[in-house]
Amino acid sequence: MNAKEANKISIVTYLDQLGIKPSKVKAGYCFYYSPYREERTPSFKVHPIKNLWVDFGDGNAGGTLIDLVLKMNPAFTISEAIQEIATISGSSFFLHPPILSNAKPSEKEPPGITIIKTKHLGNNRAITDYLHSRGISLETARDFCREVYYHIGDKRYFGMGNANENGWSIRNKYWKGCTAQGVSHYRNNAAELCLFEGIFDLMSYVEMRKAERCRVDFMVLNSLANLKSAMPTIQKYGQVDLFLDRDKAGKEATKELLQSLPQCRDQSKLYLPYKDLNEYWMKRANLGVKR
Repeated sequence: MNAKEANKISIVTYLDQLGIKPSKVKAGYCFYYSPYREERTPSFKVHPIKNLWVDFGDGNAGGTLIDLVLKMNPAFTISEAIQEIATISGSSFFLHPPILSNAKPSEKEPPGITIIKTKHLGNNRAITDYLHSRGISLETARDFCREVYYHIGDKRYFGMGNANENGWSIRNKYWKGCTAQGVSHYRNNAAELCLFEGIFDLMSYVEMRKAERCRVDFMVLNSLANLKSAMPTIQKYGQVDLFLDRDKAGKEATKELLQSLPQCRDQSKLYLPYKDLNEYWMKRANLGVKR
């Protein structure tokens, strides 16, 4: 794809595939909240026919799709911007796969997930916005996750992924699945382990403890189905703090661990009355409470 071809890609379509929707459509124009800066009133305007944009809140900055991608990714060269357009629009990446019949997407992963590539977090606005909506900063997430681009059949998708022992656990705003089940183990040569059910619970814990610079090992089960296979590793630790969900399955797993391993401690009271640590952290973050 060259620059001329890249600028023929619809700006509206490109933004849509990043999960960015117009706030309103009026007189043939699409109005958005700016995709590259914070604002309270939508002042980013796209002319779908001319395929040009202008941001009235940024000194009337505007131009073509390449200009927009450069604005959204300040570190990009023009060549990298064209490649990004080819990846997101030309290759037709979407936010999430279709939901399988007779199965919830959180319970059964679609077959044949093939990873195309992974990238550092911060390149895809939809993924970054998803992280921020869950109360997680890029600084924290980059230690555990990457942007993952993959295909199922002839369709291409993207999401945020954390590597597990057998593949990738992938999720975005609408969907979660994996290439293969497995736990994610983050080692810091510590004698203490913090055990979580999901990656967002781990990242919430790190956000909460930033000032303390605590040095422990982390494990994310990614699914309670992986608990049995993780037990030989868990029992090697002198202390294990449990941060599992407070639903029925999570409480049963916590009870099993407490009965099996005397070094386990239930820490779920920390996030009462919420279901999990991330839900608790999002609530506190929304209230402006940092600890």
